[in-house]
Formats: sequence, structure tokens, C-alpha cells
Amino acid sequence: MKPFRSGLVLLLVTLALFGYIALVDRGKQSTEEHLRTEKQIFRFKSQEVQWLRIVAPDHSVTLERKENHWWITAPIRAEADDSAVDRVLTELEFLESERTIPAKEVGSGDALKQWGLAAPSLTIEFRSGKESYGISVGRKTAVRDLLYARAVQDPNAPVYLVNAAVVDRLNKTADDLRNRVVFGFDSLFVERCGVVQSGSAPLSVEVVRQGTKWQLLKPLTARADATKVDEWLSALTTLRVRKFVSDDGAALNPYGLASPSDQIWVEEKGEKPKEERLLIGSPVPGDSNEVYAKKLSENAVFTLPAAMVQQLARGFFGSVRDRHVVPSFSVAEVRRFEIDQNGRSLAFAKRGSDWTVEGEGYKGVIDGERAEAFLRSLRSLETKSFVQDVPSDFRSFGLDHPEGKVILQSVEAGGASAAPVQLLLGRSDKDGTYVKNSVEPFVYRIASQWLQELPKDAWQWKSLEVVQLQPKEVQEVRLSLSSGSVSIRNTPDGRVLLNGTEGGAAPQAKAVIQQLCQLRAVRWLGPLRPEFGLSKPEATLTIQAARLTVVRIGALLPDGGRAAQVEGEALAFELGATEFKGLGELVPVATKPAAPGHG
Repeated sequence: MKPFRSGLVLLLVTLALFGYIALVDRGKQSTEEHLRTEKQIFRFKSQEVQWLRIVAPDHSVTLERKENHWWITAPIRAEADDSAVDRVLTELEFLESERTIPAKEVGSGDALKQWGLAAPSLTIEFRSGKESYGISVGRKTAVRDLLYARAVQDPNAPVYLVNAAVVDRLNKTADDLRNRVVFGFDSLFVERCGVVQSGSAPLSVEVVRQGTKWQLLKPLTARADATKVDEWLSALTTLRVRKFVSDDGAALNPYGLASPSDQIWVEEKGEKPKEERLLIGSPVPGDSNEVYAKKLSENAVFTLPAAMVQQLARGFFGSVRDRHVVPSFSVAEVRRFEIDQNGRSLAFAKRGSDWTVEGEGYKGVIDGERAEAFLRSLRSLETKSFVQDVPSDFRSFGLDHPEGKVILQSVEAGGASAAPVQLLLGRSDKDGTYVKNSVEPFVYRIASQWLQELPKDAWQWKSLEVVQLQPKEVQEVRLSLSSGSVSIRNTPDGRVLLNGTEGGAAPQAKAVIQQLCQLRAVRWLGPLRPEFGLSKPEATLTIQAARLTVVRIGALLPDGGRAAQVEGEALAFELGATEFKGLGELVPVATKPAAPGHG
């Protein structure tokens, strides 16, 4: 009982101590917060301010909040940068006095004049609800980086000494607070967009949204790359004004805007479509890195970064035109495809989860990943260049009698078969291979090395799995080589016997069984040929399971592997050099006399 009481007392003391620390800490925080609040000059919430004016000897700006958005009302009427205005108001809300001079110590107006408050260098006024606030700032103090300041509305107010750096952040011009965002659209609602290029080679480019895709309408009807269009729209939203030059929307000739060199436009959908159009003028004299511009619907003339504008306007058509030579398709929806090349045809079909092939030399299941990897390669195949948009003669490209073709058959969302799409393979030269799909008139040029991905024989994509068994299914493995024979037998009680005995090599023999149960080819060599040496094999591997599998191992190949064949199969494969070496190493182990105590 006594230890329990001691523990209880200790717990109560600990809790009391923690409570005291928390109380002291809270009191300390409250004191610090109170002192900080006491130093604040104003008592208002920045988000409740509806009107703001900043006046300095050489500039002034007046702003009003309308529908939760700030607008400059003087000296011009323009949209303000909400974030910039909010930063000013936050500085005002937490503006602190480093030292306060009571009103009774201020004395006559001579002191105010001496401190620069009779003719202030900066005056800020604002309204929050029904309350009006304001502060005038005079000259710097003799010591430290402080400025004299005083409330505007109260002639009997004290004089504050405020941080000069804070005042610098409050002293804003109309340009400082002006919205510099050029385009304010929401990309999700853009229905159309494009550019208009003037000059010696005028060009009008227009793309339109069609569901999740984009379509080129001008200067020709073609697929647009949805990713590239979205990237272009995103780049437009990052465009910012470098410098505001003029707000006289009538005098445009000096800036090359009466006849703009380029126009960039975006149209948002809605009950009444809304268009934003940017006019691009001439380069800024003396600064080729900037160019004049203005919005069609606004008066302001400003400058923009020339290189970015050049890319957005002049690079639009070349960027957004879809360079994929086959219209987009889903690999999962392809049920059949054919590859015709050099007078030979291979037909691939998906049955359930398996891909099969029919062609000369082989008919059966293939490696599904190889088939789908090819389809992904076809889907991502892009042109090196657009050769002709309206070809008049296909003979010059070898497309009147194609040298090959790929035919795709997909299913639509409802399960019905879609119209087949063909990729015709034409003539090849040093610059690439001419191709054309069957649903569009355009001739493309692709890199010729892509043709190497086309299988020439049906067996090329056959699965590399030669044997697929579980080790427990194997009853016996027999290996015959010129150097000797080996027998590995699994006993019903789980032992592994090497040439009838259980010795120290049993783990090695067990590893060989596990390897043979998942035997994979390095590659398929194709139909049997005399040079594979399989009519008189150098080694024979027999795997006794529910079904007997006999593997003949023949000639040495240039890369160190061995030609091999599963008895009864028409195709030869390459057995890896490492696998063959592992089999050979069993012979001396198996023929070595057993150590005393084994057998």
C-alpha cells in the first residue's frame, strides 16, 4: 500500500508542476501579445477595408474594393493586383510604433514642421466599414532608421516613430499595385484559341476543343496535340507585363499596334463566349528583349518579353499540331493487328488475356508484353517532318504500292468493332521512311530505325518460357553429356538423390532442379537448321514429371550460348551459357565417390 501512495503523490506533484509551467508560459505569451498589441497604431481587420489612398509628393493612387476584387480608380481606371494591395493592408494592420511621443509633448506646429509632418512625404488613408483611418509620414529621425508619423484624422494624436523599411513597403505607385497578369482565363473553360500572324507570310491558326481532344481548324483540318495545347494555354497564363507605357488607347502607331504583327486570342465558353485578344506590336527601341503589346479590349500599352511572345505566337502552329502518325488509340482496346512486310503476313489476336499469332513457321501463344510494347511504340510514333498535307502523287513516296503496312482493329466503348486503321509504309531514304495512315491525307517521314521493331517471323514474339513446372512435380532429371551422365531424383520423402546417392552435392542438385523448372530461352533461333547440331546433340536433358520433356542441346553459338530444342517442337532456342555451364558442373560432382557415412 505504501508504494502505491508514494506513486500517487509523485503523480500529483508532476501534474501540478506541468500545470504551473503551462500557466506561466501562457501568461508570458499573453504578456508578449499584449505588448505587441499595445505597439500597434491601428485597430482594424485588413480584409474589411473597402477604400485605400496613397499620396506622395510625386504620385498618388486611389483604390476601391468591388465584389471582393480591388480596382484602381485614380489616376487611371485599371484592375489592381489583389495580392499586392493585400500586402499593403497587412503592413498597415500590424504597423507598430517603436516609440510614441504623447500629444502634450508635441507642442506647437513648429515641431510638426521640424519633423516633416506639416508637409508629409507620404500619406495613407483607408476606410474599414464606417471607420476612417489615416497616417502621415514625415522625415527621418536623427538616430536609428525611424520616421516620424502621425494619425491623419486626429489633430491631438501623438507622434509615432515607425520603421523606415515598413514605410518603404507602404509607398506604392499605381504601377506597383496594377495587375500585371495578361490573360485571366481558366484553361478548363477554353473552347477555342489561336494566333493571327501578319507580314509577308500571313497565317491564321485556330484550334477547337472536342471533348477531351483538340482539333486544328486553320490553316488546315488536322489533329492537335492536346498536351501541347494545354501547355501553350498554361504558358499564356504566366505571361506578365514588364512595364506599363501608356493608357492612351488611341495613339497606337508609335508602338506598332495600329497594324499588329501578331495576335494571340483565347475564347472561353459560356452563355456568351468571352474572348481575350492580345495585340503584339514592334520591338521597344533600344531594347530588343522587349516588345510593345496591348489587350484589344483595354487601353493600356505595355511591354512583354520578346522571346516568350515570339514563341507563343510564331511557334504555335508547329508546336500544337499532333506529330503522331497514327490517331490516338487505347492499347487495351486493340483486339487484333496485322503486320504485312516483304510479302509475308503476321496476324496477332487477343483471346482473353493471351495474345496469339498466326504466320509462316509458327502458330500459337506469344509473349503478350512484347505485343503490347509494340502497340505502345506504334501509338507514340511521331513524324520527323510533315512532308505533304495534300499529296497529289503517292508514287514519289512509294505509297502507291506500299512496301508494308500495319493494320489495327480496335473495339469501341460499346463493344462494337471500330473501323480498321492502317499505317502504310513507303519508300525509305537517308532521311527516313515515308508513311501515311488510312484515315488522313498527310504524308509523314519517320525514323527508319522504327521499322526494326516490326517482327519478321511469327515465332519472334513467342514466350521465352521453355519449361514451367513446380519443383515438387519433378520426379527425375537425367543429363547426358560426352563427359558423363547425371541422374537427379526427388524421393517421396523429400530427399534429393544424385546418381542414386544422397551426398554433399544435394543442395547443388536441388538448385539445378529449381532452375530447370523455370527454364527460359535467351532468344528464339527459329526453325531447325543443320548448323544448330541438334540431329546429333552434344547433350540431352530429360525432365520426368507428369509429362516427359526432352531438351536437346547442340552447337556452340557466337555469343557463348548453345542451340537447343524441346523434342517435338519445330523451333530452336538459345540456352544461356551460364545455364549450360551449371549443368556440366554436375558431372564431376555426381561421379565423385561418396564420402564415408553417405549412401
